[in-house]
Amino acid sequence: MNKRDEIPDYEDRARRMGDLIAAPALPIADVALFLDVPMSTIDKLRSQGNGPRLFKLGRRLYCRQADLREWLDKMSVKFGQW
Repeated sequence: MNKRDEIPDYEDRARRMGDLIAAPALPIADVALFLDVPMSTIDKLRSQGNGPRLFKLGRRLYCRQADLREWLDKMSVKFGQW
């Protein structure tokens, strides 16, 4: 299994969740940790144009917390009508 396909470590996620919630912007790896999905899922969403809005700072990709929450709200409306 590719490292990017691994499910995030739950202990690490629980330990860091407060920091993740409080951060104004998250590196893309932390977006995956926050959402509890593998990095490959974030990559796939990005390539399809369906992921949260990202920006580049230097060589790294980040997502503003506000953009992430806006995207989550859109997803809950889009898929909330099961």
